[in-house]
Amino acid sequence: MPVVVQIKRRKKLGQHRPLNIRLVLPRYYNPEKGQQHKPFMIFPNIVLPTLAAITPAPHKVTIVDENVEELHIPDDTDLVAITTYTRNVQRGYQIADECRARGIPVVMGGIHVSFMIEEALQHCDAVVSGEGEALWPQILEDVQSDDLKPVYQGGHSQDLNELPVPRWDLLKLERYFKPIPTLKMPIMSIQTSRGCPHKCDFCTVPVFAGGKMRYRDPAHLLREIDAYGAEFFSIADDNLIVNPDAAAQLFKTLAKRKLSWFGFFDTQTLKRPELVELAARSGCRRAFLGIESIHPNELATVNKKFNRPEKYEDLIRLFHRNGIAVDVGILFGFEDETVESTLETIEELKRCNVETAIFSVMTPFPGTALYQRTKDKLLHTDWDRYTGEEVVWAREGTDAEQTRRLLQLAFERFYSVPSIYKRVLSPRSHAQRKLLATISNLRFRSIIKHRFPEPLPPDFLRSARQARPAYA
Repeated sequence: MPVVVQIKRRKKLGQHRPLNIRLVLPRYYNPEKGQQHKPFMIFPNIVLPTLAAITPAPHKVTIVDENVEELHIPDDTDLVAITTYTRNVQRGYQIADECRARGIPVVMGGIHVSFMIEEALQHCDAVVSGEGEALWPQILEDVQSDDLKPVYQGGHSQDLNELPVPRWDLLKLERYFKPIPTLKMPIMSIQTSRGCPHKCDFCTVPVFAGGKMRYRDPAHLLREIDAYGAEFFSIADDNLIVNPDAAAQLFKTLAKRKLSWFGFFDTQTLKRPELVELAARSGCRRAFLGIESIHPNELATVNKKFNRPEKYEDLIRLFHRNGIAVDVGILFGFEDETVESTLETIEELKRCNVETAIFSVMTPFPGTALYQRTKDKLLHTDWDRYTGEEVVWAREGTDAEQTRRLLQLAFERFYSVPSIYKRVLSPRSHAQRKLLATISNLRFRSIIKHRFPEPLPPDFLRSARQARPAYA
């Protein structure tokens, strides 16, 4: 049922009156629904500092990241702009409703609302669909004229070389995640490209950012790196090596600065081992690989047949030979999953000495091909629960509770003390990878009890022992 908000009308601000703007990132968890644990790695969001840098003077801009600070929006605020993902959009709607009830105009953007425009317009005055940097100055002019349009349609034409250095000074940087407590600053984000040519069914990137790659001149990145003063960076590109020539140029540029970084690679990296060597020399310390499954039949169902499970071990060894730790993403929620297939996956990851694994339930996020295929089978649209921790759509022959138990089993087995020792702490593990990997594994162990407060049922554990006695 549509939300009805009583809106107080404000007087026109006037073309020359500076705006008092609040840029808001809603929290990623909802304590009102029993979600008491925050994500343990909160990075500074790059979207809002970029918008702040684009905002022309003399407008006043404040950024509020609700994941690290209390939300406060004063009465003299002229505009609230909220960026959201699916998992925090309902909190974004709540903030928007409260602001509009006070007569404060609200603009919303981000991946979720880009694909759910009608839903979002029940809560805000305007929606930015797609990339919004190029539209932002016009939006501010329309606010001053009291002439906000319902929808601002962004595209994939943003010239990435025109992006300014983000206003990181507007964030409370001391409150974000530091992989090593002694670092002066948290992990900072830089972006060198947008888009991805792959069309994985569960991914929003090809639709939101486009299938055609767009790149920044690496020289622009040095300007940002020098402005930050940070020692550790996250490269926020969705795929670093899809263009080998661009990747080589990027890594050679990053090598001009003494820094550490991690980024997203794909399994095609195995074909270009020289890129991994360049990445290591430029400061790459961790590589994330979305391998999703070790079973080819499962990969085929999500349009990711280019992943070759028989090549995973060689790929991981390639990174390890160059001193780079490997984090992998594994999906649950395929049909016909069993205890046996789950334990087989865990043993394969342990055999390859993968440092960290992110296990999640395949989720049909709006905008994805998976969503289009399953939207008539959704169990609910309680977006707070679209976290990758539970099944949200009905699947023939697959039990939601069974999937949840398999997910818990995977976390507990992979992050058991013997598993951590074998993968990370054994004498044959690479010394350069040990510190960060150990910290990550211990952090995962600490959150498992919060993510899965109830132990696995005895009958389920018995079936696990019977399935793989040697691994119990």
